[in-house]
Amino acid sequence: MTRQPLPPSLYADTAVAPVATPPLDTDKSVSVAIVGGGYTGLSAALHLAEQGVEALVLEAHEPGWGASGNNGGHTNPGLKHDPDQIEADFGAELGRRMIEFSYGTPNFTHNLIRRYQIPCEARQNGTLRAAYNEASAAAIEKTAQQCIRRGMPVSYLNREQLREMTGTDRYIGAMLDARGGDLHPLSYVRGLARA
Repeated sequence: MTRQPLPPSLYADTAVAPVATPPLDTDKSVSVAIVGGGYTGLSAALHLAEQGVEALVLEAHEPGWGASGNNGGHTNPGLKHDPDQIEADFGAELGRRMIEFSYGTPNFTHNLIRRYQIPCEARQNGTLRAAYNEASAAAIEKTAQQCIRRGMPVSYLNREQLREMTGTDRYIGAMLDARGGDLHPLSYVRGLARA
């Protein structure tokens, strides 16, 4: 099988060098075989290796060839639904665990980057969930209040605060979550493969 080159993109042009990934041309016996060299597969292999488990990642192209290496690079906390809705849908205990996990993923990601010194232009400087109409602003403010009530590092910003922060009047309200950030997605996935 001939590997296809990465599709042309800014990320492909600016990423750290790829990791050598020789083809699997013999039978191999391992404790765990992982199909897919994206974030999930590589993170699983890394965490298994930390526990002394031999894992093999099988990837048709190269790590990060698909969505993991070609996304926007945002490390956003949370889920689509607000915390109260998650607890209502899944119960108090499972809902709480889902909220802690989903809102904690940026910290998990950025801690992993620091621990393995992954060169991926990572910044953990917060993310905005901004609204341009009253209905969206009300929903975002409701979510922000639920997060604040749970002790999360979140604040709600009004139009004036947003104008000062962003330089535009386009948005009327936003939730700022200090845990969010961004990274170079292809460099991150290559760093995971290297780690």
